[in-house]
Amino acid sequence: MKRVFTILTLFLLFINTAVYGAGVVKKEISAPSADGFNIKASFMYPKVKGQKEFKTVVLLHSLGYSSQWWENLPKELLQAGYAVVMIDLRGHGRSVYNSSLTRVSWKSLTNSGYAKYPDDVVNVLNYIKNENSKKVFFDNWAIVGADIGANTAILAADKIQYKPKTIVLLSPVVSTKGLYIPVKLANLNMDIFSISGTGDASGQETQEYLKKFAQAAFVTYTSESRSTGMIMLKNDESLAKIITGWIREYLN
Repeated sequence: MKRVFTILTLFLLFINTAVYGAGVVKKEISAPSADGFNIKASFMYPKVKGQKEFKTVVLLHSLGYSSQWWENLPKELLQAGYAVVMIDLRGHGRSVYNSSLTRVSWKSLTNSGYAKYPDDVVNVLNYIKNENSKKVFFDNWAIVGADIGANTAILAADKIQYKPKTIVLLSPVVSTKGLYIPVKLANLNMDIFSISGTGDASGQETQEYLKKFAQAAFVTYTSESRSTGMIMLKNDESLAKIITGWIREYLN
């Protein structure tokens, strides 16, 4: 188990982050799910001459939002030298068309639809892995998820063969839309960083409950933001650096 770092240490670790001025390679991904639902994602990595391998961070957004709401976190991660995968979960953003090309919103999904989120994520990552065989993206990777994205992150990590090194959770819940995580959390042997907002007593209580199921370190942090999920990044600009600092300790 890696040692637990204070937030001050995380900031100090981030100070020497390299800035990639040579640009970013960006690819738009379209990966059909098992039932034909079209799952969209953006896949980016720094354009660095001669570099063939990138450590990767996967971002899973909040319920009702999309991958466009991550504020400055993708930029911070790219500047730190990571590849970034931002997935629009089923019924959100650009991932709104089923096999019949009928538009489907998250608002109309039942729990059976939400239950497909972890498989959708695994499918997208396998697609990227197979289509970019000349580069290594998933030997050394992490997931950041917000509320329903946090629950999806735990369930996807349990399903996928190549495990992430760490997971960052923003406002996780015990169960949302049928995505219940305590049992699957107990299957994972990796350190987890969980963030809740100031005044979110329910979120902090949930973190303490989930900590009981963790098989490795389950570190909690309270943001100055009074919001929840990925919106904490909008109201607390320090969070992107804090999250990136945590990830730096595991993707090395």
